[in-house]
Amino acid sequence: MKLRTRILQSMVFLALALNVLQAQDFSKAGTTAAQFLKIPVGAKAIAMGSTSTSVADNISTLHWNPAGIASLQKVGLSVEHSVWIADIQHNVLGFVLPLGKESSIGFGVNQVTSGDIETTTIEKPTGTGTFYNATDMAISVSYARYLTEQVSVGVTAKYINQRIWNTSANSVAFDLGVLLHPGWYGMKMGLSFQNFGPEMTMGGSDLIRTVDQDPRSEINPPVEAMLKTQPYSLPMSYRLSMSMPIIGKEAPFDVPQSSFLVAIDAVHLNDNPEHYSIGAEYGFRDTFFVRGGYIYNTSEEGMTVGGGLVMSLGASSITLDYAYAAFGVFPAVHVFSLGIRL
Repeated sequence: MKLRTRILQSMVFLALALNVLQAQDFSKAGTTAAQFLKIPVGAKAIAMGSTSTSVADNISTLHWNPAGIASLQKVGLSVEHSVWIADIQHNVLGFVLPLGKESSIGFGVNQVTSGDIETTTIEKPTGTGTFYNATDMAISVSYARYLTEQVSVGVTAKYINQRIWNTSANSVAFDLGVLLHPGWYGMKMGLSFQNFGPEMTMGGSDLIRTVDQDPRSEINPPVEAMLKTQPYSLPMSYRLSMSMPIIGKEAPFDVPQSSFLVAIDAVHLNDNPEHYSIGAEYGFRDTFFVRGGYIYNTSEEGMTVGGGLVMSLGASSITLDYAYAAFGVFPAVHVFSLGIRL
């Protein structure tokens, strides 16, 4: 009876939270900095429609819900590469180190770069022969532990830097996550709060201008002045998720050598309307995986598909994952991830 009560309470909590998310219907696109923090991480997660806040079973949970790394009981390393929209290079590195059976720490690097771009002017619209680039980076450290057998919590602190040519901005941010295991057929529920921190303001030598404070005076010398840019908030978000195996060892149905997992996420953003996503994964012999998902209520995102391969090497394993994500009028994005567990 107590277990049923906990499950009922969890479902009511989820329903109320979803209702709150649906009540927010506005768009503030273009009002936040560090947009690269919103790029999804992990080929498995992306292939499942970014429904990983509660799945939280690999190193990419560092991005989605830091509470999930408490359940990773092996040392793990993950690297990821993708060519994002407009040929933007996206690279991610994640590392998790268990601290006993109840807690883990993790480290992450998230980087996007434009590559070299030739400068242009009104006089030379085809190029000046000089080049610049734009690079964004976040370096993070995470800690998670079990409070009880059914509840884990996690926190992430991250340093954020954005740079374009000789102008840059810095900030810090924090993520907080909770992962609940109700104990009913492997169901999991996840809640995460992402990118909470101070605003970012650009500064640098590119903002220095020569100003004549009194053009009417012939003896007043020009002086150097620094332009002041407007501060921008970070792209804060709230994520709520539920996942459950339908086929598998802990699932309602046990089919030999097969598994089937479904998940749903709801996301509230401070600069865009809420969106929702569903995802599923079919596994065969815990080795071959096929995944799919769909993201709703976004202007360009939609269908996602992918697959994965797990190769066991004794007590260790190597995981190869791939994801395809459609982006409407933009070219589709292909994501590749490599994971190692020791």
